[in-house]
Amino acid sequence: MERRIGVRAFYAGEKPYKKTGQFLLTAWLYQLVKEEQGELRYEVVSGLGRMDVLLTYKGNRYIIETKVNDKGDVSRVIEEVVLQLSGKYLASEGAHEGYLVVFDTRTPVGAQCEPKTYPAGDKQVTCFIIAIGKPPQKKGRKKN
Repeated sequence: MERRIGVRAFYAGEKPYKKTGQFLLTAWLYQLVKEEQGELRYEVVSGLGRMDVLLTYKGNRYIIETKVNDKGDVSRVIEEVVLQLSGKYLASEGAHEGYLVVFDTRTPVGAQCEPKTYPAGDKQVTCFIIAIGKPPQKKGRKKN
């Protein structure tokens, strides 16, 4: 039961809502920047687009892209975003490492997901999959 708490917050009806994930991620990251140890910004204009999250912490910059996978294979989403991050945001910001957080509706909530690093030329992207797949409804229970 405790694994399912909060998963409904990701959905507007049957469709997952990306901003919920961004909000929860930035709320957690704000713990790092309190007491003026860093800065957290989102939807930051870059030379080649808008980065979802830019965290500056103790002099280091962390570029984070977020996605919701609700259409198919998560590996395809990861492949596309690794290219996007390395070719657009990391290149324009002179960074060598970026981060991807995928809120995956195809992975059942509570599933264990280990971070994985993907090389992209001289850059790398570390991906975190957050399982937000709705648990199956039990028969006889009212749908909320």
